[in-house]
Amino acid sequence: MTPPFCEAYRAALQVCRPFVVAPAEHLEHLDLDPLGVKIDKALRLDPTRLSSQLFLSWIERLDAFTFGPQAMAMPRWVFYDCAEWPSALFGLAARPSAVSPAVRERFEVASRDRVWVPVSLHVAIPTVAPGEFFEHNVGSLGGELGLRGLGTFTKALGCALLRASRLVGAAQWTGKALGMHRRFGPLELRTAFTPAHSYPRTLTYRHATDPATLRRVVEGREPPDLALTTWVRIEDQALRRLQRRLERGARSWLAGPLKEGPQGLCAPVRLEPGG
Repeated sequence: MTPPFCEAYRAALQVCRPFVVAPAEHLEHLDLDPLGVKIDKALRLDPTRLSSQLFLSWIERLDAFTFGPQAMAMPRWVFYDCAEWPSALFGLAARPSAVSPAVRERFEVASRDRVWVPVSLHVAIPTVAPGEFFEHNVGSLGGELGLRGLGTFTKALGCALLRASRLVGAAQWTGKALGMHRRFGPLELRTAFTPAHSYPRTLTYRHATDPATLRRVVEGREPPDLALTTWVRIEDQALRRLQRRLERGARSWLAGPLKEGPQGLCAPVRLEPGG
C-alpha cells in the first residue's frame, strides 16, 4: 500500500518519474514498485546496453554538478564497477520542459525534447553483512527545480528499491547532507573522526531502513528524540576524543541538529559508556 506522502513528495511526483540503472538480469532482486511508486519499463536502464549511453552520461553530469565543487565527483567507471553492476542506481527524472534553462543547458537538451533527464540520484552498495548497504552517493537538483526535500525522498525510495534493512554511510560533519541523513535517524555514530577518509573530519553513520522508518520519512514525520548527554565541538581534538571512546566500546548517536554556540559549531550527542 502506498504511504500517504507528505505534500512536498506528492509535488515531486507531479514533475518527476523514478528510474533505475541495473543489468536486466538483476531486476528480479529489486523492488520495482518502491513504496508504491512504480518504475516504468522505459526508465529501467541496462548499463550493459549501448542504448543507455546518453542517460548514463547525464548521470555523470548530475554527479559532477552536485559533488564537483567538493572535488568528490566520480568518474564513469566508478559508477559501473561500484554501483551499476554490483548494486543499482536509483533516482528521479524530469522532462526538460520542467527544469530551468540553466539545467537544460547543463544537459544540452531543449525544452521540446521528449526525453527524461536525471535530477536526483541515490547509490548504495551492498556490504558483506546481510541486508546492509553502504551509502555512496545522494545527489539532487531539487533546489533548482523548486522541489523541497527531493534528496530525502530519493534516498527513501532508493532504500526501498534495494530492500535494504539498514544503511551505513560517511558524511562530513559540516556538510549539508547530514541534516538529510538525520531524518532517517537515530543516527548511530560508528566513527566520529575518520583518517581512512580523504576528509578525516568525517563521521560514519548507521541507521535503519525498515518499512516503518521509510514510511515515517516519506510522511514527513521527524525522527524520534534522543536524550542528550553531551555537546561535542566540531574540531579535530574533540572529535578525536569521541573517536577514542567509540574505539573503547562506547556507543553514540547524533541526538539532534548541529548548532553554532560560543565555542563554535557543536553536535548534540547521546553517549553510552562501554568497554
